[in-house]
Amino acid sequence: MTKFIKPTTWESVFQDWKQREGNDPGWIHCATELKGWDSWESWRRFSAAQLHADEREWSLWEFTDPMQEIPLMLVGPFTGWQSRLPKPNVHSFADLVAIPEQRTFFSDHEKVSGMMKQFPAATTFIGLKREDSGAIVCLEGHHRATAVALCALDGIKIYFGGPVQIALASLSSDEDSLLDAVLARGS
Repeated sequence: MTKFIKPTTWESVFQDWKQREGNDPGWIHCATELKGWDSWESWRRFSAAQLHADEREWSLWEFTDPMQEIPLMLVGPFTGWQSRLPKPNVHSFADLVAIPEQRTFFSDHEKVSGMMKQFPAATTFIGLKREDSGAIVCLEGHHRATAVALCALDGIKIYFGGPVQIALASLSSDEDSLLDAVLARGS
């Protein structure tokens, strides 16, 4: 169960994300070379705009039991992640790592396996909480969530080294089709 910390703004959430990822050469390469954007920021702002992130009310929460809560988050509407699942926009990270070939792939994935051994301390995810089900859709933090889900599956406890937080906004019941539209459009 998550614990409320404070209200925040999309711009604050975005700047925190940019600080974590915006100068990472791997993410810059992904944005510019693989995806064809002129910068990390233009790529990520486009993805956020598709989800109307700047129009939502945001707040910061803390996971009280991250080993249980994080694997239950739903995989976000991104083709690279959803293509690994049998049905789009309905599966959790626990579901993802329960698929034998995905478990093997991510166990051998350099970034994920590194996080399993040394999780980034004082980390923050970004997500949307579905009003219809109460489930959290992960928008940012997929590699970290996969690392936690794999450890939970294997009964390995992660030392988090600080609070594990998530910036959340609501996804109303009448916006269900938005996730499918974002997935169809891609980034």
